[in-house]
Formats: sequence, C-alpha cells, structure tokens
Amino acid sequence: MFDYPSKTKLTMKEIESFPLCEDGKQVTIYDSTLPGFALRIGKTAKTFIVYKRVAKGAPKRITLGKYGQLTLEAAKIEAKKKLAELSTGIDPTEERRAALEAVQKFKQKNTETLEWLIDEYTNQHLIGNKGGRQSTLDGIEDCKKYFGEKTIILLKKDGLQWKIDRPAKLSNWLDRPFREITREEVLDRFNMFAVAKPTRVQKATGLQPITRTHQLCFKYLNSAYNFIIPRLELDIKENFRNPFDVLTSHKKWKKTKTRDRMLDFRKEEFSLWWHAAVAYRDHNAVASDYILFSLVQAGRSIDIASIKWKQVDFELQEIKYEDTKNGITYTFPLTKLGLEILERRKEFAINDFVFGYGDSKTGHVPQDAKFHFKNIGEACGKIISHHDLRRTWGTASMFAKVDERTMNFCLKHVMNDVNESYLMKHYDLIKESLQKVEDYLLAQVEKFNPVTNLEGMAA
Repeated sequence: MFDYPSKTKLTMKEIESFPLCEDGKQVTIYDSTLPGFALRIGKTAKTFIVYKRVAKGAPKRITLGKYGQLTLEAAKIEAKKKLAELSTGIDPTEERRAALEAVQKFKQKNTETLEWLIDEYTNQHLIGNKGGRQSTLDGIEDCKKYFGEKTIILLKKDGLQWKIDRPAKLSNWLDRPFREITREEVLDRFNMFAVAKPTRVQKATGLQPITRTHQLCFKYLNSAYNFIIPRLELDIKENFRNPFDVLTSHKKWKKTKTRDRMLDFRKEEFSLWWHAAVAYRDHNAVASDYILFSLVQAGRSIDIASIKWKQVDFELQEIKYEDTKNGITYTFPLTKLGLEILERRKEFAINDFVFGYGDSKTGHVPQDAKFHFKNIGEACGKIISHHDLRRTWGTASMFAKVDERTMNFCLKHVMNDVNESYLMKHYDLIKESLQKVEDYLLAQVEKFNPVTNLEGMAA
C-alpha cells in the first residue's frame, strides 16, 4: 500500500508519482507552498481542491478541476482567487448555488404562466378535490377565453340607454407568468368587461353590458391565485399577494341577481303550460317526458338528462341519482306520474339512456332543452328554463305543507348536519313528500282547466 504524504510541495513530477487509491478510499495531500491548495486522490482521478477554514463558519472545500483537464499552474492561479474570496467572506460555492437557484427560479417563473395556473387549479382542486363537474369545467374554458387575446365591443351610456362606443383589443394573458399580472391590469380589464357588449343581446332587456359571465371568470382566477399562493408559499418566500384581491378592495364584486322565475300554479298559466308540455309529446315525446319528469322529481338537468336504465329499479319503483352536484348518491322513490313516464320511455328505449335522444352527440336529451322549452312556451305564452322547474317544485312543496328540511333534501341541497343522514334513512317520508307535491300540482292543473283523467292524459 502506497504511503501518501499529508503535505508536500506539489509539482508535476510529484503528482505523476502518486498512484490512484485502489482501495476505494480518498486521500488529500496539501501543498506546502500555497496553504489551502491540495490534491485529492481517489480511485479514478486526481482532483485539485481548495480547503480553508473561514471565520465564524465551517471549513469550505471547493473543487477546482481534475488533473489532466487542468494544469498545475492553472489550478494554482484559480486556487489563489478562491482563497482570496474566502478570506473576504465570499463563498464561491454558495454563490454558484445561489446563481443556479436564481436561474432555476427564473425558468420556473417563466413556465408557470397564467394558463399553467388555471390548469393546475383545475386539475388539482376542481377535478382532484371537487370531482370536476362539467358545468364548472365549461366555466373554466370560458375563463380562458376571457383572459386570452380577445376583441370586445365597449358600450357607453347615452342618457338612460346604452349605445355602441368602440372596439377594444385585449392582450393575451395566458402565456404570461402569473406572477407578473398586476393589480392595476386586473382592475383595468375588469372595468372594460363591465361595459362590454354581450355575445347575445336579450330582447327583453335590450342592449346593455354583460352582468354575470365576466364576474364568474374573474372569480375563477381569484380562487386559482388563492389556491396556488399557500401551496407554493409565495406569500412567505416571495412576499407575493393575489392581484385579484384588488376587486374586493374596490368593491367590484356584484351580487348576482336572484332569479325568481317559475310557473305560478296559483294562476291559469301553470295549467296552460302543463297541457302545452303534454301536447308537445306529439312533436317530441322524449323532450316532453324529460321536462315533466324533471318537474315531479325536483331534479337538476345534469342529474335527469343523463339517467341510464341501470339506475332505475322498476320492481322497487325507485331511481338512483349518482355523482350529483354535491357528490352524494341519492335513491329516490318514483311518484305515480314519474313511474308512468319511465315505463313509457322504457317501451320506446333506443339506447342505455332513459331519455335517449338520437339527434344528440351525447346520446341523451340536451340538458337545457332550450329549444323545447321555447316551443312549449310559445304554445302557452310562458317561456321558462329547466331550473325554473326546481323553483316551481320548491314553492309548490311549501303550499303542499312539506317541511323545509325534507324540501331541501328532495332538491338535493347541501345539508351540513345530521338531518341529511336522518332523511336518507326515512325513505317513506321522501316518497310521501314527492307524491304530495305531484298531487298538489295536478290539482292546480285541474282547478284551472278541469280534466276528467289527468294521469291518463299525462300518460
């Protein structure tokens, strides 16, 4: 075994004479002419290093380069520079680490764009934690459109009326680092959308700025920032704050106007609408049954439109609603009319969906069924939406004297207390409540437009 000196005058001849360490260990030979300069010998290479104790700190070792790739003379010149830096408190290793970290942060910040933030929020939170409802994912796609490159038409007030002002081209934010978006930019873009012309102008209200969609898109971004800031500890590490909170500071958020449109069963309009919906079976039986079934089951369009036959139990006369908006699976009993509708649809089934629809890419009736609601409305003078049916059922349940908690359960509202599990166990109570509301609604139809056999007509 070779006897390596711990200290000697390092020369080319000396360095050449030292063999590599065959036992796999490493030895360090210090230069007697330049304190802190040394040669480290291992199993495969000889390496020049600097090793120096510094004030108020642990000794520092800096690798200069391998012998053969770096000459002795060049190694000594570099060693003197590093030793001088260490003497003045500069740590080259730490500087190099900090520089690499700065480069890495720069690359990271430039790849973490606003679109990356939206996707991260969508995948990790909206899908990963919330299940990813299609309506929410559609809202995210709208959000990207609002923050991509976009030309909008600005409106201006002329007395009490809104008129066209000018077009405005908005820049693309999606490929910008999300950290670069400023509060001023957010406020400016929001204010422009607040006076922007909507894609479709409602005849009932006339020309006026969009009121809801832009608010939802900005709220998505606000939530995305609130999600990522604590996740990356940006508030601590970078003293970073959510630029969208400027909208709160300036009180820009507006409450969405509560919608109260429904079918007033205390008036003749309900009877007229009901008979128009029944008569619509001659034009589109699937859409007619879908709409009436939605009403008597107090169902959301997302739950009713996509029902499959495997969810229906004709023997027990019940239906299972899976993957609902609040993530809970419900098993609901079928009312008399509800059962008749499903039995009829079974007779004419065309696929796995209860409301199978040949003209739809999904295979089932369109959720909103706007075209069909419009046709029914034009026939009776009352145009409503699918969600208006839920308001109608909820209001009717109060007149039918269904208690509030049972009503909320039937509407599948979130109930964060023990009553939810209590009601799930009381199947008979749910069946009784659904039937009471159905009977009440049918009685109102008969009250304003007597029919000898309404159930037969509905069938």
